This record gives sequence, structure tokens and C-alpha cells, in this order.
Amino acid sequence: MSSKTPLYDRHVSLGGRVVDFAGWELPVQYEGVLAEHRHCRGSAVVFDTSHMGQFLISGPEAAGQLNRIGTQNAGTMPPGACRYGFLLNEDGGVIDDTILMRLGVDEFLLVVNAGPSAGDLLWLGEHLGGAVEITDRSSDGWGKIDLQGPLSARVLQAMVNIDLRTMGYYKVARGECCGRQCIVSRTGYTGELGYEIMAPGADLRVIFDELLARDEVKPAGLGARDSLRLEMGYPLCGHELSADHNPVEAGLGAFLEPCRDFIGSPAVDALKDIPGPRKLIAFRAESRRRANPGDDILWDGQIVGAVTSGAFSPSLEISIGMGYVRSPLSEPGRRLVVNTARGELPVTVSRKPLYRDGTCRTRHPL
Repeated sequence: MSSKTPLYDRHVSLGGRVVDFAGWELPVQYEGVLAEHRHCRGSAVVFDTSHMGQFLISGPEAAGQLNRIGTQNAGTMPPGACRYGFLLNEDGGVIDDTILMRLGVDEFLLVVNAGPSAGDLLWLGEHLGGAVEITDRSSDGWGKIDLQGPLSARVLQAMVNIDLRTMGYYKVARGECCGRQCIVSRTGYTGELGYEIMAPGADLRVIFDELLARDEVKPAGLGARDSLRLEMGYPLCGHELSADHNPVEAGLGAFLEPCRDFIGSPAVDALKDIPGPRKLIAFRAESRRRANPGDDILWDGQIVGAVTSGAFSPSLEISIGMGYVRSPLSEPGRRLVVNTARGELPVTVSRKPLYRDGTCRTRHPL
């Protein structure tokens, strides 16, 4: 049976089309994917991301233990910093991609994906040792919403006691929103300026309602979230990232600090010197016909890979996607063919991001 987020009743009352996603009942769309996508690029939307796991990891040995088991160097993170990284298995395969946030000297928040969340918690319990405590805030009723879009700072500033002018990209702070205690971070998964708000469910409902009371903000669902992240070339756990894929072949080796020991580091260090047989590519087609996960990728009539994600890009008005192919065929400009259910679709390997006008890194959000 699917779980419901603290905002489930809101999605129903707003007319959201609710589907099962990783065991959670979440809206795939409200007004429509195209409209929600474009509103995010031009104004601001709010997503319910309460299905994602939130693990509070604290104690005097928390930084040292996190250093050992994750790819983020927790020891060099100042309080208020966020870092993207991975939990890896011994072979360098991705258990999950995560964002680690340092809330204090001995306090961290690890945000994980919904599908592997339960397994992540068990894995952390087995590998964390010493004076470290783990609290699953997701199970304690906490939720998360993501306010994304170029106008998000303008909307949120009036609701929080945090100065968003000084909150840089990949930063986090404790504060109040609508008078409710919460955690606010600035990371994002759309390529636009955006903020994540984490709070207990009852408080999150108040904040969600207040955001939607603003003319600039519309609710958005999983459909727009997927097309937005795909335009940026951001990976999705279970599609581009899995135990069968490592960060190096996914083009994410820059997030692996060299000369540091963590679980899986010997395997991924070896891959940096000897490229693997496959690489993750982004591609575009001069067509609106979409590719789908699992579609074969062909070169010279031979199968050379498979699509991991595909969508119509509302910003570019063409079909785009990602997939793994043989390494020699991964250079930008290479012409390939995707074998879709409706026939062959010519595509071109492209540099990421496919959409280049995002506002996520702006230095002056207000």
C-alpha cells in the first residue's frame, strides 16, 4: 500500500493527478506538465518532495564516520554548507545519490531518495559506528517542499527570517517560515533558483498554503520535475544511477575527492585512470517524438547502449534524453539512433546541460 505525504489532501483538493511513485502517492501533474514546466522557468512553482528521506546524523564522531562511508568530505564542510555525493558499494556502484547538509559542528542532515531510503537507513546503521546517533525524520512526520523558479527568493523572503541575499548556492540554515521552525536550503533539481523547506508535517501544510496564496507560485508535479531535471542533465536514482553504474561512467567523477578513503573509493579511483567501457550521454533529437527508458541506442545498425531517461523538452521544444553507450561513441556531436516503439529516432550526443539559461547559480537572488 502506498504511503501518503503530509500534503496528500492538498494535492487532491487542488485537482492533482495522483500516482504511485516509489511507494508514495504523489501528483504527477495539476494544470499540465508543459504549463508547470514553463511556469518554473519563468516564475516559481512548489513541489511536494516529502517522499525523500531525511536522516539527522549527530554526535562527536559524526563527521569522521560520514567521511568514511560517503563520498562527501564531511570534515571540511563548515556549518551551513551542503554537498552532493554518493553512498557507494565496495565495487563503486551507486547505492544512492545524496545531499549532505552540515547544520552544526556535530550535526548533519542527509537527504536521500525515496526508493532506496529504507535500504539507505539500514546500510547507514550497519556502517556508522562510534558516538553517532541517527534519527529518521521522515518517519517522525517531517516533510519537504521545493520552491523553484527565478522568482522563488522574492516570494520566500517575505515568509522567512533568513536573509536570502546572503544564502549562496548549496547553503543551508535553520530559521522560521510563516513563524514555524524549519530548515531552509538552497540546492535545487530544476536548474532554476530554488529553496527546499523541511519541517514537521503540520507546519509544512501551513507553509505550502501560504506559498500558493502568492500569485507568482503554482503547484507542480512529478512530470514537470522530470522534464526540468532532464533539460539540465541531472541524474535520477534508479535510472542513470544504480548499483550497476558508478559515478565516473555517469560523468560525475568531479564529485569524488581524490586521495581520500571511503567505501568504494579503490574501485572508482581505478576507473579514473582506466576509462570504463560505457559512458552516460545526453542527447537531443530534432523531433518532438520521445525516447523511453530501455529503448536501444544504435550506431551503424548495432546496439551500442540503452536510454535511461527521455522526455519532450518544453524549453527547447524537441525530444531529449540520456543513456549509456560505448565510451568511444560518447563524444558530443556523434550521431546515433534510438530504436523507439514508433520507429528509429535520429539523435545527437550533446553537452550538458541541454538547457543553459537556468538561474540556479545566480549571486543576486533578490
